[in-house]
Amino acid sequence: MRTRTIVIVLLVLLTVLCLPRHELPAVQAIGVADVIEQTIYWGTDPTNPLTAHPGDSNIVLSIVLANIGDDIARNVTVTMFFQPPVDYSYVNNGVLINATSWTKQAGDMDAGTTFTITYTVSVEPQAIPGVYHYALQIAFKSARELQQINKTVLVDVPITFGELHIQSTVTDPFKTFPDSYDNTVTVTIANSGNGLTKDVQVYLELKLPFELSSSGSNEIFLGNLPAGQATPVNFHVDVAPNATFGQYYLTLDQVLGSQLIPIGQVPLYVAEKARFAILNVTPDILHPGDSAVVVTVQVQNIATVLAEEVRVELLVGNDITGTLTDFLSDIPPGQNRTAIFTLTVDPSMPTGSYTVGLRFDWTQDDNQYALDHTYLVTLNVEGGGYTTWAPIIGGLILTIVVAYILVKKVLPKAKAVAKARAAAKTATPPGSTPPAK
Repeated sequence: MRTRTIVIVLLVLLTVLCLPRHELPAVQAIGVADVIEQTIYWGTDPTNPLTAHPGDSNIVLSIVLANIGDDIARNVTVTMFFQPPVDYSYVNNGVLINATSWTKQAGDMDAGTTFTITYTVSVEPQAIPGVYHYALQIAFKSARELQQINKTVLVDVPITFGELHIQSTVTDPFKTFPDSYDNTVTVTIANSGNGLTKDVQVYLELKLPFELSSSGSNEIFLGNLPAGQATPVNFHVDVAPNATFGQYYLTLDQVLGSQLIPIGQVPLYVAEKARFAILNVTPDILHPGDSAVVVTVQVQNIATVLAEEVRVELLVGNDITGTLTDFLSDIPPGQNRTAIFTLTVDPSMPTGSYTVGLRFDWTQDDNQYALDHTYLVTLNVEGGGYTTWAPIIGGLILTIVVAYILVKKVLPKAKAVAKARAAAKTATPPGSTPPAK
């Protein structure tokens, strides 16, 4: 019996092993949805993103979602949690409310598709540049499992001061001089970043010896500056009369709200301008009624540059007339020249000390630059004096000389002629009888 049982078992095993094999059908796996944050950028165009700066308002933050699973994601929602320096605000019944979080709907997302969620936010003006991390909660269900999936990720939100830099600087005229006005300083600004910089406003910080040519001539609004592009900006500045020649640097800033963010340094060179010393004025005393008085002014070029084609003009009021300009030609450094003026003073001119201008006009650098400067000199008008009585004395002397000539030479000759004529009348002609006495 025992042997029989063993034989039966062996036959059964042999039968099973000899049966043909058939593969069972594979069990179909259940699909799973998986929604992630694919990318985040400022603006609405991923091919030309913006940059966000402190003080920006109503700037769009775009978040791209992607379903990387193999099933439909149902009822996809996204909740962004906000904190400074990025604020999300809205108006409810006329009241501005800053939300700490905001949920938006993406709906159903097929496998392999993307969806973009946008938030219009503001950046606080006191924000410090950097990359800020914000929590983003993504919620959805898989179509087959209908199981709610919630996951929270951190997204990177960059705040920058922009990617602007100075590409070049030129001035018009090419050289700037002390006491010059409305010099054009052209600064080419380039956006070297990867995104559009919007509402660009730049400010040139002026310091002595540079001054405004007109109100607002050191602040320019450019608008939007795309990535990789450069644009020239024209500022207008004056140079103070007492400027020392040499190299200067001015700071160019980007205006962001109430902040000035340095972009770079603008180099400006002030060239040397010829300078003159007034050595003496002779005479410096005039009198009412003076006529054709010669006044000389000795000047010296105390600069290290050549002053070319120098012309000097004495700037006086209506009471003094005459020859008021003189041409001194070129004046090399360290050399002297004398300007000569011929002045006539109105007899009614009040006495006193008068500060008058002595204007120099000249050129430099082979007549490329026409320059000028006015120095002040003092002329004193006093009553009486030699020059006032000189015409009267001269007239008296002339009268005396004429009288002397008449007395000594003309009158004796006239008497001799008269005497000769009288003698001729009384003389007896030859052959005639003298008259009886």
